[in-house]
Amino acid sequence: MNFIKKLFVLINLLTALALVASGWSIYLNPADWWFISFFGLFFLLLLLINIFFIFFWMVVRMKYLLIPLLAVIVTWPVLATYFSFKLPSEETAKATGGIKVISYNVRNFDLYHWSNSKDALHGIVEMISKAKPDIVCLQEFYNADTGKFQTIQLLANDAGLPYCHFEKKSKKKGRAWGTAIFSRYPVVGQGTVKFDNKTQNSCSYADIKIDSVIVRVFNIHLQSIYLSKQDYQYLEDISEKQEVLVKPTREIFSKLKRAFIYRGEQALDIEKRIQDSPHPVIVCGDFNDAPASFAYHTLSNQLQDTFLERGWGIGPTYSGFPEIFRIDYIFADQSFSVKSYKTTCEKYSDHYPVTSVLIFQK
Repeated sequence: MNFIKKLFVLINLLTALALVASGWSIYLNPADWWFISFFGLFFLLLLLINIFFIFFWMVVRMKYLLIPLLAVIVTWPVLATYFSFKLPSEETAKATGGIKVISYNVRNFDLYHWSNSKDALHGIVEMISKAKPDIVCLQEFYNADTGKFQTIQLLANDAGLPYCHFEKKSKKKGRAWGTAIFSRYPVVGQGTVKFDNKTQNSCSYADIKIDSVIVRVFNIHLQSIYLSKQDYQYLEDISEKQEVLVKPTREIFSKLKRAFIYRGEQALDIEKRIQDSPHPVIVCGDFNDAPASFAYHTLSNQLQDTFLERGWGIGPTYSGFPEIFRIDYIFADQSFSVKSYKTTCEKYSDHYPVTSVLIFQK
């Protein structure tokens, strides 16, 4: 029994330290502290383990209760970004002049037949049309000059979004990939945040004139991990208690490390542009990072996370395995009042679209 007690104390000490490390990951630039970023990936799991130990020590030995309790208290700033239990008021907000904003990684409208949907393209367009948004930010956007995937024209005609800023990261014979900002209101300016590292990810912005106010909307797609089908299958096999192999584990580890470092650099570049904006800002995008990350902490600085203002639960936006991560966001500066937030759980992509209604406070 003495050995078992010591073993439990040791396990709790290690998981408590790991939880503290995951909390500190939001402050430490991955370029210098990349290994700390890995702890942030497991924040929810580490939190649950320490909560278990809080109740365990309350029953078994009170003097050890301080170990998990202090770890949870220290990481409270991160914990507060994971959960929200607010009631929405979307219809009232929209009726009183709210701006409805959607952010959605559409995964090229299923160009490569990823989903099980027979027609993901028109499902996405129909979903956006029914929502009647004022501003839509799309990542992994694809458009073709001819044929089925004339997506700019589809969204203009079907969703009533005639204004568009399409930031092209790749072009080939009348086809283009990148990020796109659509608007019901005129786009009076636009620009790009250039990333120093070589990547297909990008950030663009559009200045949108809404009545007499100009709003700068950022559309962000931070560094992807680029896990292959084999990587995902390997991770699922591990979850089913299959053997852990050295080579595929090392390859996934390397991809994660590179992505952490790139996202940190990209977030710092974008943060400068947000701070220099002459207009009120709305920040949308797929960050490929959970709230326990340097990228999230950097970009949400002094902005309102609309999920925390009006969301419910943990709000996962990644529809792939495992379906627990919130990595898609809508932020707004203090010039706006956040009236609603919603995640639409339709599996046309490996991401869910998120929607928020904002009201500009004059």
